[in-house]
Amino acid sequence: MLSETIYWIWLSLSCEPKAAWAAYRHFGSAERVWQAGPEDLAQVPGLKADHIRRLSSKSTDRAERILRRCEQLGAYLFTWDDEGYPDRLRSLHLPPMVLYCLGRPLNFNQECAVAMAGSRRCSPYGRSMAERFAADLTRQGALVVTGMAGGCDEAALIAALRAGGPVAVLLPGGVDVPFENSAYYRHLYRSAAQLGTLVSPYPPGTPNDHRHFFYRNPILTGLSVATLCVEAGVHSGVLNVASHAADQGRTLYVIPANLDSETAAGTNALLCSGVALPVMSAGDILLPFCDTFPRLRPDPGRRRRAGKKALKMTPQNQDAAAPQPSESEKRVDTGGDSDYIDLRNSETDLTQSEIALLLALQDGERTAEELSTETGIPTAQLLSSLTMLTLRSYVEEQEGGRFAAAVRVKN
Repeated sequence: MLSETIYWIWLSLSCEPKAAWAAYRHFGSAERVWQAGPEDLAQVPGLKADHIRRLSSKSTDRAERILRRCEQLGAYLFTWDDEGYPDRLRSLHLPPMVLYCLGRPLNFNQECAVAMAGSRRCSPYGRSMAERFAADLTRQGALVVTGMAGGCDEAALIAALRAGGPVAVLLPGGVDVPFENSAYYRHLYRSAAQLGTLVSPYPPGTPNDHRHFFYRNPILTGLSVATLCVEAGVHSGVLNVASHAADQGRTLYVIPANLDSETAAGTNALLCSGVALPVMSAGDILLPFCDTFPRLRPDPGRRRRAGKKALKMTPQNQDAAAPQPSESEKRVDTGGDSDYIDLRNSETDLTQSEIALLLALQDGERTAEELSTETGIPTAQLLSSLTMLTLRSYVEEQEGGRFAAAVRVKN
């Protein structure tokens, strides 16, 4: 008899998350999906012939190799059925069936986790703010959850580690695969594994892939009680992180920046639209959670010091030394400019609310009230999603408070 963990790993590897979850919800357990034959699988709504073929393959060799690899690494994992599985992820549309971790043991259910995201093409100001907030959040008792993809994320990771951690790093590949194969990133990876925790929905050995960010981002925000977007341009992938935070009902914060800064045009737009709240200190983020997490030690006084220093920045010195993106950075951090979106593509980085709104607008203009009635999306969530779609040039606001699709979609 195989362990339930093996069945979960097998199911998570068998096909894409949407199909795997459809099979699980139909049969009620990962083991029962494994036991199901092609005829039984054909009764699952939404499963296609390719899904049925994959789920009909009952070999668990790869799953067993992955479990042995975890043991060799000293990595641990949570499956959906495990008591330690992060409760905050259970409300996601497509939560990870298995979550792989390497490093300091963490109980996410007991952590005041704050997601931090920022552009790889950050200015010196953005990098400085990422370092300041990550260090202050860590010292005041929060768990910083961020990435390792350079720019603001890298700055936040290093600052949290220097502040004594813990810090959780969400990866777009396996927990044993450094983000880039360079001496610098190998060292950063080892430091994060020793002093913090590496987390991934992908099994060990999985190469880092820019397409994986689309699945990683909702997990990044889903693990957290709040999200801080440090700095991002109008086409940055950070806006996708913001979309998921808003869609999940997480409080979204943005660090204000100079209006002339192109590297902060996207985050400034989030502030102007009302989707995000401005924040001037780590204490501003943590104060609402003091009753829930008694060990927090928020310092509201930091606001005055942060504000005073930030006012010394100018548009000229903020952008002068901003690094130019490499081709790989552009793929990771740049939103789509196409006027056509294939919703069947698993790489589509839209939330379920955004997809529903785009589909509803394919037939013509609608008001927010009409969209709410048609889609059933609550008003606050609907307005946040419309704002995100407008910022990314997928939707245009017309006269009279009506909205129109600026892109065509294929469902």
